[in-house]
Amino acid sequence: MSVRSWFGTAVLAAATVLSCTQAASAHGEHGSREPHATRISAQNANANLFPPSIGARAFLYDAETGKPLRGKRVEFTTPDGSEICRAVTGAEGEAACIGPLRLGTASAGTLTNGYVATFRGDEQYGASHTFGTVGLLVRP
Repeated sequence: MSVRSWFGTAVLAAATVLSCTQAASAHGEHGSREPHATRISAQNANANLFPPSIGARAFLYDAETGKPLRGKRVEFTTPDGSEICRAVTGAEGEAACIGPLRLGTASAGTLTNGYVATFRGDEQYGASHTFGTVGLLVRP
């Protein structure tokens, strides 16, 4: 192998290693980036007996910046995990929905123990949840 051929091969190998290292580094920066922490706050939900329904509301924020998060799905459940309803956050980070209130012992538990608002997280933002209280409205 001539010196010229050996030198060309060495330069090509060094360029390949450098290129792969830069690509791996760039990929690692994006792949290892931790999702932003989130904060969710639940509002008092209103349960109505006529018709049997429950209206839940929560606000989702970026915990680092305090900015509301738009377009994120929030699930509202009873503490035992039964779904009440789900909604997508709007421009102010608000998610609100109305779901059925199942009359019986399950509704008594929800009225006593409240509800859970949960954001499950995504690639950009980490998961968070909180508990909310439930008030009873008795209006036809």
